[in-house]
Amino acid sequence: MALVAVGVVAARAEVLNRIVATIDGDPITKFELSGYRAQLGDRPASDRQILDAVITERLLEKEATAKGIEASDADVDAYVTEIKERGGLDDAAFTAALAQQGLTPEAYRARVQKELVKTQLISREIRGRVSVSDEEVERYYEANRAQYRTGGGVTVRDVFLAIPAGADDVEIERVRAQAVLLREKATSRRAFARLAEEFSQLPGAKEGGVLGNFQKGEMADELDRVVFALEPGQVSEPVRTAEGFHILRVDEVVGDEYRPLEDVEQEIREKLYAEALEQRYQDWMQRDLRERHQVEVLN
Repeated sequence: MALVAVGVVAARAEVLNRIVATIDGDPITKFELSGYRAQLGDRPASDRQILDAVITERLLEKEATAKGIEASDADVDAYVTEIKERGGLDDAAFTAALAQQGLTPEAYRARVQKELVKTQLISREIRGRVSVSDEEVERYYEANRAQYRTGGGVTVRDVFLAIPAGADDVEIERVRAQAVLLREKATSRRAFARLAEEFSQLPGAKEGGVLGNFQKGEMADELDRVVFALEPGQVSEPVRTAEGFHILRVDEVVGDEYRPLEDVEQEIREKLYAEALEQRYQDWMQRDLRERHQVEVLN
């Protein structure tokens, strides 16, 4: 029996020590993946997602070491102090909170140090290389002016499909799928009107689905946001409300008024910067970083 137990332990150790990938010849083992999964707690992740995450961590560590990026004890102290103050925790309460997560203060500090190094690296490689020009802001504003409409009225048509009372997920999905199909057929004002007359479950169905003229703020919030982002002739994707699905069409806009560019410039710049930052990060991670290292995933 003892020999069997020893054999089981040895077999388990062999599995955990199995190499699943290498980076520049350095191994990543099954044990390391198990440790990373344990840190996720109840958050779901596939084996491949776990492996990719560990590879990414290792690549970032290698880059930081190569570039001499470090986080000092003072940096870690400052971060930990901020976390404790934000949560109103003294040393004992903080240690107890870590223990609930299966962490010691030393292990937490080590994790913080890694995160601070990674943040510095990404800031140097990503943030410093992303900018948004005035021309880009202006182009976005002109291409998306409908988002900044503040005044004027819109003439709206609606094809509405109600969700039956007590409907389960299957029935709701059936109604949604029908709405998607009808939206694809709404290629013109005439086509939209015909669909409204045949399928819409609102009083205005017989008039081609015409709801009437609306000023901004007069419709329900979820519909208002969609309608006032449409240009004349555009048809929305199906919009879910508590009652059912709406397919909306703006026939015309009267008395257009828009927020001036200078009022929304910063908002647009932040949006474009965030998008450019994400794209730069993906390019750097998936192309630049991996091309500088030899990553091999083993079967």
